[in-house]
Amino acid sequence: MFRIISGMQCPYCQTPLTETSEECSYCSLSLQSANSLLGPVPRLTTGLNDILSVLEKKAQSKATKSLAKLSQRFPQVRMHIIINKFNPNYPLSTHLFWLFNQGALCTSDRKGGKNHTVLLGLDPGQGRSGLIVGYGLEPFLAQKALDHVLEKAQPLLSEGNHSEAILAIIDDLAELMQETCDELEEILDLEKTETTHQIEY
Repeated sequence: MFRIISGMQCPYCQTPLTETSEECSYCSLSLQSANSLLGPVPRLTTGLNDILSVLEKKAQSKATKSLAKLSQRFPQVRMHIIINKFNPNYPLSTHLFWLFNQGALCTSDRKGGKNHTVLLGLDPGQGRSGLIVGYGLEPFLAQKALDHVLEKAQPLLSEGNHSEAILAIIDDLAELMQETCDELEEILDLEKTETTHQIEY
């Protein structure tokens, strides 16, 4: 259970990085080396990618609807989910960093500080879960808070209830982002907006 800060910590060895780092100064991990290590990038679609067919069709529909509601509530945010078996020789954070940057999940106009993408990775066979967020969300979503989101869902994941775990993670992320919006409004003394507070989730 962890959260990766893409571009701030190396997703392999956790060495601190900067946004402009092309490779890790300690282990030399880069996108190019990740491509060599992890092989061809799987074909991904936006939203839910249940590569292992873990979820039944009804559960897939619920997850897709929940992702759509999240985007309605926070129009700048796009969340994607990948359920797959990942190579155990490498941390899940390394796989998610690679897929986040190479999996064509982010459009060309959503780079750097404009990247408000969230990627959830689940490996049911190995009991691993992880979250990675784009640069645009990193200043606002604390690492401990995202760790807590995964920790709260861990009992459901351990029971094999992946559908409910995914819904719980999406709900908890929505609440976390709402709390962040509320805190920013209070700090900046902004008037509460209908977009943030009146759309039901």
